[in-house]
Amino acid sequence: MSTKRKQDGPKVMDINNWEKEWILALSSNLNTKPIATSGEIFATGMGGSGIVGEVLKHITSRGVVFSKLPIRKRFDWVLAISYSGNTTETIYTMKQMKKLGAKIIAITSGGKLAEMADYVVKLPEGRLPRDAFPYILSAALATIGCKKELRAAIGAVKKTSLAPARKIVETLYGKVPVIYSSGWMVAAAKRFKQQLNENAKMFAFFSKMPDAFHNEIEPFFWNGKSGFIAVIIGNGYLAKMTSKLIPHAFHIGAKKTTRVLEVVSSIYLLDYVSFKLAEKKGIDRISIPGIVKGRKVISGLKSFHTKMG
Repeated sequence: MSTKRKQDGPKVMDINNWEKEWILALSSNLNTKPIATSGEIFATGMGGSGIVGEVLKHITSRGVVFSKLPIRKRFDWVLAISYSGNTTETIYTMKQMKKLGAKIIAITSGGKLAEMADYVVKLPEGRLPRDAFPYILSAALATIGCKKELRAAIGAVKKTSLAPARKIVETLYGKVPVIYSSGWMVAAAKRFKQQLNENAKMFAFFSKMPDAFHNEIEPFFWNGKSGFIAVIIGNGYLAKMTSKLIPHAFHIGAKKTTRVLEVVSSIYLLDYVSFKLAEKKGIDRISIPGIVKGRKVISGLKSFHTKMG
């Protein structure tokens, strides 16, 4: 059963026109004028919005520092990313960084963030936040003056085949993926974990290599029938060796050319996989009752109990 959009529901990505949808979204800011910024840029955001900040850090030549919560360092510009514009943690971080003298660039469809920012890049309204990823990436790259990387991202989509999706879906169906990656592919791996959770309603976990070698991989050598499967994402030495090291590990590589191509092509393919897994399971990928309840808990926090490091 595929997810169909209700008349009064959000506009969702069309799985049958995947490449067209992505190219349209990524191309939406090709004419956006960049802001004249210099020095490092602080990027912040949560979930599917925040992952764009991590992608920027790895695929651009700009100095991008990403953190979900504020740090005690002065930046001229903060890139605050929230599709809804009402994400509690992002608004908190924006306020704290503004106190340190930063100007705020908001990438959002509206909300409180748009009202409080110094500069707003408006995203199309009425979409699922997780489906807005290519629009957010397009806006972020264009705004900080990375049009070359934006064009490369569009090219990555055109060069990426969705044919491997079928094998990935069959391999992961009925399993609990434990996803490992390192380097610049970490952003793609985290995104995949998020999409499996939200779209396919699957338990999925993520850890970095080689950190996981010190504890987490041990159970794979003791209980091969646990239902968990190690999924290795990336092309480097660690990815290849880990896929050989862990019993029954599943390796997902990408075309090894540029960081933009590797990261964007992987996200493009693996987002599609999450849609196809939801379809195979016959579930409603749009509804997120747990996350909605979780957001209400977060909005009631009086403090994040964190020090600015």
